[in-house]
Amino acid sequence: MTRRVAVVGGSGRLGARVVRALGEQGASAVSLSRRTGFDLSRSGPDDLARALDGSDAVIDCSDAADRSVATFEASAGRLAVAAGRADVRQLVAVSIVGIDRPGLARMGYYQGKLAQERALRAAALPVGIVRTTQWYTFADQVYAGVGLGRFGRVGVAPTMRMQPVSTDAVAARLARAALEGLPDGRVELAGPQPMSLAELVRRLWRARGVRVRVIQLTIPGGRGFGIPGFADGSLLPGPDAEIDPTTVEEWARTEHLSRPAGIQQLGEPGQDAWGSVRDTALRNFGSDGRAG
Repeated sequence: MTRRVAVVGGSGRLGARVVRALGEQGASAVSLSRRTGFDLSRSGPDDLARALDGSDAVIDCSDAADRSVATFEASAGRLAVAAGRADVRQLVAVSIVGIDRPGLARMGYYQGKLAQERALRAAALPVGIVRTTQWYTFADQVYAGVGLGRFGRVGVAPTMRMQPVSTDAVAARLARAALEGLPDGRVELAGPQPMSLAELVRRLWRARGVRVRVIQLTIPGGRGFGIPGFADGSLLPGPDAEIDPTTVEEWARTEHLSRPAGIQQLGEPGQDAWGSVRDTALRNFGSDGRAG
């Protein structure tokens, strides 16, 4: 059984959970990131291979800094070559449900993840892809709201149909894939219930003890918004997907979440409300909170 696993992007929101999950499953985890000098965009394959030396498996939780298709493809290619040179036995990566469906073809970030998958599969070793639906933390990345004191919060959210999942479940599945392999090369993971993004926001904040009102809107124009895949079921898992039973409310209780830092609020002095929603969504959409 695989025992030493390198986690690329191990200091990130997902990567840190993967490191923890590996420890819980009895493995030794090595966290690699730009903070440790492991830079997929700048380091050569030989330098990357030296960092991977001695690892039985690699889990790729990295993201492209500019979120472009070219960066995803080039970084994944470097990692695939480095893993092969380091004699790694298994390479596992996190990806997104639905990225190869026609309804999402205009979403640049998703096309980047698809290019990442293809580049990793060129590695001279077994590669496993864990495609997940959006994570519960996605609600905090995209929803922009203003606090109204004892009356709760009000804001808007893009129109989306999804089946979100706990980030901890994603981390645990990635760890298990690295330790045990993926016989079919790919698996989908989703949460227990289909819902709209608006419903996710309402349930998450209600679990935090805050009443919210969410106006559901399709945001026109700009880098892929308004595309059909967000509402036509393209983001939902297939019939063979694995389902984690953790609900939004259960996740919120175990995370002990307060209001996350860094969420842009509407209604601040001199701030345009519609522009704030658009800019917040464009900045965060498709990240590893979807990814995290």
